[in-house]
Amino acid sequence: MADFDKLYSAIHSIASGFEEECVKCMEENKGVLIDCIREQLYSGLDGNEHLLSPDYDSDPYFNEPGPWQNQAERYKHWKEKITPPLRGEMLYLPPRPVEVPNLFITGTFHDSIFAKGISDGLHFGTNGFKEGPSIEKKYGEQILSVGDTAKGYFNLMHLRPWLERFFGECGYK
Repeated sequence: MADFDKLYSAIHSIASGFEEECVKCMEENKGVLIDCIREQLYSGLDGNEHLLSPDYDSDPYFNEPGPWQNQAERYKHWKEKITPPLRGEMLYLPPRPVEVPNLFITGTFHDSIFAKGISDGLHFGTNGFKEGPSIEKKYGEQILSVGDTAKGYFNLMHLRPWLERFFGECGYK
C-alpha cells in the first residue's frame, strides 16, 4: 500500500504544480524566447511562420513621396547587402527571400523586444523604440509571437529538462 501512497503523492504534486512550473521555466528563460522571435523575424517570418507581409514589392511605402519612392528594387538590394539572408543558427529557419523584410536595419527594433511575465505565461512587446507600435500595426501583432518551430526548440531544450527535474522533486522516478 505504501507504493500506492507514494505514487498518489507524486501524481498529486505534479498535477498541482505543473502549470506553475511551466510558467516559471518560461520566465527564467524568456531571453531564449526573445531570441527565437528575433530569429523568426530575421528569417522574414511572423509567429505563425508566415512570410512577413507586405513584402518590398507590394509595400505601399514605396509609392509614397520620399527618398524610397519607386525604389523598392534598390531597397531590396540595399537590405540584402546590410542584412544578408542567412539560415537561423538556433532554430535553423531558412534564409528569408530577398523581397521579404526582416525588420532589422540597425537592430533597434529587434533590441526593443521584451518579455513580461503574466499569470499564464509571457507577454511580448516592444519598449524604447518609438516606431515599434507602427511596425507591429503594419505587420500584425503575430510578429511578436513564438512560432511552432521555436516552441518545439524551447520545449526540447528548456521545458523538458525543467519538467524532468520537477517530476523528480515530486517523487516521480
